[in-house]
Amino acid sequence: MKKTLMWMMTVVVAIALTACAPDREVPGSNNAGSGENSNGTANNEGQNQGKTETEKPDKLVVWSNDDPNQLAAVEQLAQGYTQATGITVEIVPVSGSEQVQKLALAAPAGNGPDLFYQPQDRLGDIVVQGLADPVALSEQEQAQYSEAALNAVQYEGETYGFPISVETYAVYYNKALVDQLPASLEEVAALSAELTDAANDKYAFLMVPDFYYSIPFITNYGGYIFGEADGKYDPSDLGLNNEGAVQGMTAYAQFVKDTGIPATMTIDVMDTLFLEGKVGIVMNGLWAMKNYADKLGDQLGTASIPTVNGKAAPSFVGVKSWFISSYSEHPTWAKELALYLTNADSSNLYYAKTGEIPASPDAQQAIDNELYSGFVDQIESGMPMPNIPEMSAVWNMDSAIDFIVQGDNPQEVLDETTQQIKDQIAASGQ
Repeated sequence: MKKTLMWMMTVVVAIALTACAPDREVPGSNNAGSGENSNGTANNEGQNQGKTETEKPDKLVVWSNDDPNQLAAVEQLAQGYTQATGITVEIVPVSGSEQVQKLALAAPAGNGPDLFYQPQDRLGDIVVQGLADPVALSEQEQAQYSEAALNAVQYEGETYGFPISVETYAVYYNKALVDQLPASLEEVAALSAELTDAANDKYAFLMVPDFYYSIPFITNYGGYIFGEADGKYDPSDLGLNNEGAVQGMTAYAQFVKDTGIPATMTIDVMDTLFLEGKVGIVMNGLWAMKNYADKLGDQLGTASIPTVNGKAAPSFVGVKSWFISSYSEHPTWAKELALYLTNADSSNLYYAKTGEIPASPDAQQAIDNELYSGFVDQIESGMPMPNIPEMSAVWNMDSAIDFIVQGDNPQEVLDETTQQIKDQIAASGQ
């Protein structure tokens, strides 16, 4: 997900349009469709300003991610919405990694959707290209989502998305090999002395040595990606080569050495070794749970990431969301549909079909699978992945991590990489 960011430099001027809300509710949607203030007026300031909707549409078009499980969930939920409203919902499967590019071409020509799907880290690109407008949510509508999820779909102080699910990474462990999980990653080194036998592909702990997973070592020593002020990221303020970041990457290189993690470790190799019972602990995302659980059964456990430098270890948090196309002819009804697709009941069904942690707090509390507890706990310490377009340049840090764990000087590598990031941001014209 993190490496599918596409640098979009063409700015499409958005037509801001406003709609009058339909005077009714969708059964079971917690008044999701009213979209009204107490005086009965439409609460859609900033969204598709200038448009007027006097009648409900015959059809709404939704671009869903083409993952089979997600697609099945969305199609079932769409049928429920149609039964409740009489509005046909056409589901079009489009790969999430391709939607923004295709939307920029199709929407202006009138061939786009009313709702489309994206992870929140693409939000900056979406806004810059004028593909989605801000949405106004009442307090009741905001309460439908966790605070972390709602924060993730805000851009420069305005809300754009309707969160579906939240994902992050945590640690999985094999109970047959690890009796008690270390409290800190630094303590993993001691465990490595007992379990690691690299010659026979046996390890106490494995993770992929790249920027995505190493972020706790940067932040917990005082580094950061972008500076923040008044709820906005400042891309001119990079904290990836400050004193704290250098200390953190120095500690990370030592951690990789002490635990015996191969510098060239990949997800596929790590998964294979863990499934073969050769690894005690791995750091991985929720997406790995099914394969791990199917193979290890009751021996599998999860937990939040052990502390780093004496502090709770943050992880990147991603939020998948629905966005209303700024070219939609039915923005108010699209909002109603988005709220319906993400209410507590719908989120319960979505979780049952996909296994993804819902953005709905009520749906989160209804999860009874103990393997999810480690991830729910980790989300509390998580940090939203920056959603501004300049973030795409930051993934140059992957190469920096490669050099550092292979022994290059952290200060020199981070100085050079930070300059490359600055140059790329400047060249983009952002």
